Amino acid sequence: MITDPYIATIPLSIFAAVALSLYLIWYISKKPSGTEKMVQIHRGIREGALAYLKRQYKVILTILGILGIILYFAIDYTHNNMTPFVSGSFILGTIASLLAGFVSMDAATRANVKVANAARKSQSEPLKLAFYGGLVLGLMVVAMSLAGVAGLFFLYWWMIGEKCVEKVPELIMGFGFGASLAALFAQLGGGIYTKAADVGADLVGKVEKGIPEDDPRNPATIADNVGDNVGDCAGRGADLFESISAENIGSMIIGAGLYVALTKAGVQGVFPLYFILFPVVARAVGLIATIIGAAAVRPSEPSDPKKLINPIASLRNGFIVSTILIAIAFYFITTGMLGPGSIYLYYASIVGLIAALVIELITEYYTGESHRPVKDIYEASKTGPATNIHMGLSVGMEATALPVVTVSIALIIAYWFGRLYAQTVGIDPHAGGVYGTVTATIGMLSLTGIILAMDGYGPIADNAGGIIEMSGIEDEVGPTSDVLDAAGNTTKALAKGFAMGSAAMAALLLFQAYIDIVVAAGVKEFILDLAKPSVIVGLLIGAMVPFLFSALAIRAVGKASHDMINEVRRQFREHPEILEGKMLPDYARCVDISTRAAQREMILPSLLSLLAPIAVGFLLGPAAAGALLVGVTVSGIMLAFMLNTAGAAWDNAKKLFERLGLKGTEAHKAAVIGDTVGDPAKDTAGPSIHILVKLVNNVAIVFGALFVLYALYLIP
Repeated sequence: MITDPYIATIPLSIFAAVALSLYLIWYISKKPSGTEKMVQIHRGIREGALAYLKRQYKVILTILGILGIILYFAIDYTHNNMTPFVSGSFILGTIASLLAGFVSMDAATRANVKVANAARKSQSEPLKLAFYGGLVLGLMVVAMSLAGVAGLFFLYWWMIGEKCVEKVPELIMGFGFGASLAALFAQLGGGIYTKAADVGADLVGKVEKGIPEDDPRNPATIADNVGDNVGDCAGRGADLFESISAENIGSMIIGAGLYVALTKAGVQGVFPLYFILFPVVARAVGLIATIIGAAAVRPSEPSDPKKLINPIASLRNGFIVSTILIAIAFYFITTGMLGPGSIYLYYASIVGLIAALVIELITEYYTGESHRPVKDIYEASKTGPATNIHMGLSVGMEATALPVVTVSIALIIAYWFGRLYAQTVGIDPHAGGVYGTVTATIGMLSLTGIILAMDGYGPIADNAGGIIEMSGIEDEVGPTSDVLDAAGNTTKALAKGFAMGSAAMAALLLFQAYIDIVVAAGVKEFILDLAKPSVIVGLLIGAMVPFLFSALAIRAVGKASHDMINEVRRQFREHPEILEGKMLPDYARCVDISTRAAQREMILPSLLSLLAPIAVGFLLGPAAAGALLVGVTVSGIMLAFMLNTAGAAWDNAKKLFERLGLKGTEAHKAAVIGDTVGDPAKDTAGPSIHILVKLVNNVAIVFGALFVLYALYLIP
């Protein structure tokens, strides 16, 4: 099979991505690190991040190891299959997701001090190094997901035999489940950690004492910079790893349905197995396009030293080139693999690409400094924190409209193209329509590598800014650090918008995968009858889950921030020499507060997302569980877009004051308060919700057959 030219792209892309990543790590490591003080600060951030991940991963692996044993007895053993297919893939998905997070954090903490030092002499060099650090993150995460999903598929196919190949995607669905659950722990725990430190550093340092958050006199500054890595790097790496893994497997499950339909229909000129393998081949092609597109990120030094570089423009070049290459390559793999009429499926994949571009433009509009929403928050800050918060909430709520309209139009058009394909080959139009949405989602997710590279740039630039300030070299660097940091806020917002957009696009395919599972388990016809109380109850509970989840996440940040603020105030009160610069703060105490809070508070929200679909499925039946999936998806999409966008807009409004030299003014203090409201929204609850949406769907897919067999149906 490996000699097949399409399948051969899988190992080729993995090898190329890993090789380039290793080269970039070597290249970055060879760059000078700057002064001894810069190296000491860098080492403290890196060691703090590694120590946190070590503690976090022990907790996660313990919990998920127990769940793996439960899965074995609940699914593999129950179905008289002693081979741990589902539970084994669950454990592998867990480990791979955590490894993806570790690789992401490792790349970022290697690059941050190199970027800080490069900013002393250049504007273009720090941008290039920060992007290269993010590119390692993007390439490795996609390559690891591709290796895990494709490797498990071919292994399980070899184990169960040729005749049952359509069953393989169901057996590897545990990989997506494990990746999703591990990612939720990682993203949520990292978000709690970083925002507890960030809020404490902002409110006490900036507002009360009038010093910057990254001032070395600020006791929370090391914890804040560690948090950027464990939240925005390790958390986001695990996050997008689970996105592409879970949605790949869901696509393969739907492809298995077409494999059966096309085989029975005996359609000429079609190789049915390609419908299962198309998602992983498309992912490989996207990875190769990322590698080539990354070469287009070539920032040039301004001819006038007083003129500031535009990082977004340079990063956007890589995004545009990757998109064009994917659009061209998809034509050949779609028409080559999927046979007669596949041009309609190619059109559907282009719809997904276009939707991704539109969502990126919308997100940039709502979070960029030069656009109306951020300027509105900036102006509102001049009359105090209340009006700042009013305007920020308004921006967040408004920002839900255009992305939802975009995704809705994309799904309708993709479904229509899929139906046209079905008519061409003579299969069920709905099955073809759903596969049209699959190819659209695959088209959107093919951009994951370059999006993740841009996202990884953000925390690296942020850390570099912290190192610059703490080491006292601001005069050498000038405004370059602030420009890089502001662009980082926008790239992080773009990645969150992309992740939520892909989750919305994947909603139909994940729901269809769930339907396929329960129908195969014995449900003759799956209908969500809104006249049934059980379905309404499932829908209401599902709509409630993202709100309760977000409440628990934001409350966790509030509780941890309370402890952090009191600790920073205590150190300033008991040791006035700290503010005089005559004594170093106790950084370790603040790091410990964030660490303990993250370990403690991440468990309850994560268990909510795990137990809600299981409880509804077993107590009320598979239809009620399906309704729960609809409720979680709809309310989760809205809430995530609102929290992510409002938080990023609040942050960049604050940055706008600082870039204009208005630090310490009353309006700036109001903007800082607004930013602290937005912090847990955009970095804790918001980015965790789309993982929640997919995790709930994955739990239902894994346990769907058991819902059919053992549900109690307590209400009709």
